[in-house]
Amino acid sequence: MLRRADGGSTLDVEVLAEDDWAVLRQVRLRALDDSPAAFLSSYQAEAAAGEEYWRHRCLAYRWVVARNQHRAVGLVCSVKVLDRPADERHLESIWVDPAHRRQGVLRAMLHHLAELEPEVRSWLVWVLDGNDEARAIYERLGFASTGERQLLSTLGRSEERMRLESKAAVRDLDDPGSVP
Repeated sequence: MLRRADGGSTLDVEVLAEDDWAVLRQVRLRALDDSPAAFLSSYQAEAAAGEEYWRHRCLAYRWVVARNQHRAVGLVCSVKVLDRPADERHLESIWVDPAHRRQGVLRAMLHHLAELEPEVRSWLVWVLDGNDEARAIYERLGFASTGERQLLSTLGRSEERMRLESKAAVRDLDDPGSVP
């Protein structure tokens, strides 16, 4: 449990287990509905998926949810990519409820992941071209471009990889500059 630096309400950050599949589904669908251009999937595709699909996602990846007064207000997924170094993780499906943005929710989730996975030295995220708001947030958190780009030919879109060194992820949450 974390108290926001501005004295605001308590933020609970936790890892979702297999039995939390319905929570993952509900938050992920809210994210897709709120910010469809920020994700590669669509609300329609994921809304059609059944319980088995969501349970598998809970087991296959480390999903972290942030809650404010029992309501999920943030989501991030930590993924170990097989062809990448063992001390790297990709962050995917990142979302914060619009009413809770710029209140430290994403920073709190990253801090929680850094505590859960102390062996991780680098956190990586792909940012879709045109998602300037997300890029700016990641930069404020300490992410920097790796210079790596990839074309998503089936979607006609490109994205750029950004990296955060683990030390930056565990900066003091009370730092006034830690709003994202």
